[in-house]
Amino acid sequence: METIFTTENLYNLLSGRIPSAFNRALMTHFKANGITLTKEQWSILAVLWKKNGCSQQVLADDTYRDKPSITRLIDNLEKEALVERRPDKNDRRLNLIFLTEKGKAMEEGVMKIVDQTVTEAVRNIDPEILQIVRDTFIQIYNNLETKK
Repeated sequence: METIFTTENLYNLLSGRIPSAFNRALMTHFKANGITLTKEQWSILAVLWKKNGCSQQVLADDTYRDKPSITRLIDNLEKEALVERRPDKNDRRLNLIFLTEKGKAMEEGVMKIVDQTVTEAVRNIDPEILQIVRDTFIQIYNNLETKK
């Protein structure tokens, strides 16, 4: 199969160069707007903004992190009064993670910065090309996930 990518270019693309650049830009924009979240903390809050009151396992699955990492992130988010743990009413061995009012109140401002960063990242790229890129990355992901 002939490709427009060299092995090095393809490796750089698939190994995280773009996500790293995006995360650097996002953290720069957060800092410039007085948002003190790390990208890891933001990823946890982003899940909770959609699924408030979920388990640590859901957070681990949705952010592709292990449980010890999730525990540390939640500990730090609790210290910042952004989330709180509450016992699950159906299984007292489990804690569910809920946003505090402070955590809920951050969503609009943080997501505005995220949206601005995404817009900056894809400027001057034809929407049809973006759709092809999206579909391609989904296929790569699916190819790798079915190998498990």
